[in-house]
Amino acid sequence: MSKRFPVDVILQHNTDGTIIPIRLRFTNNDGERVDYTIKGYKDLSGQETRTMPDGVYVTSNDLVYQCKLIVNNQQRLIYLHRDPSGKSWFMTVCA
Repeated sequence: MSKRFPVDVILQHNTDGTIIPIRLRFTNNDGERVDYTIKGYKDLSGQETRTMPDGVYVTSNDLVYQCKLIVNNQQRLIYLHRDPSGKSWFMTVCA
């Protein structure tokens, strides 16, 4: 299972009910707060109950996105999950 990192997320809520992740912020290993703009995403929410490639178990009610970030001039893929309580978000880094 991948390590979970708590993140702050800025989301866009559209009139049609879709939710789009825009930016995220977290504390890196050096203790610095870093911000990233999400360059692309895939909404993986609303599908069957399953274990994601990052090892996180999700249901059809969970919000989950696969997102592209640019980190040190390299594209990185992460999974962005809403905690089942609905109060917080976490990310996992794709291998």
